[in-house]
Amino acid sequence: MSRPIYIMYRVVEMMISLISRFLNATFFNGSTHQTLSARAYIEPLPRTGEIINALFFWQDNHIRWAWEREVEEAQRTLRRANKTPKSST
Repeated sequence: MSRPIYIMYRVVEMMISLISRFLNATFFNGSTHQTLSARAYIEPLPRTGEIINALFFWQDNHIRWAWEREVEEAQRTLRRANKTPKSST
């Protein structure tokens, strides 16, 4: 995948994630740091997980996949933070 296509893919992916985080925070009183899909996996909301999985029918279990992806991204961020030199302020 070429770099410009990858960048466009990531931007679209992040916009979808942003919408999901907005829905989670606004309508489900959740955190802006978590997508609605990931939250539905760890904190079952009435029928929400079933509806989300039905929307993403081509995935075996979208809400589990979303949660695992958020965990991986958080771990990657922590690894990067541990590699950067600490400022002396």
